Amino acid sequence: MTDLMQVLYEYVEAERLPAYLPPREYQEVRKLTDRLSRQLREMLPEDRWDTLAKYQDAAAELHSMELEAMFQAALSLAGELR
Repeated sequence: MTDLMQVLYEYVEAERLPAYLPPREYQEVRKLTDRLSRQLREMLPEDRWDTLAKYQDAAAELHSMELEAMFQAALSLAGELR
């Protein structure tokens, strides 16, 4: 992303995105993922926690990349519609 696109993305992420997240459902899914993460840690031996953490980090990075690509696609589409 260009610097300008990065600034716009960060603004949208911080200031606009929350208005589009359904509050009740979002909180439920957030709590569910937290609970499942804790359950996985309880089920795994401690020497496997690092693998779980690496998986969670990689999954979060993948999701972040997808969100950034969606933002770029939406911004491009908005420019084409003008």
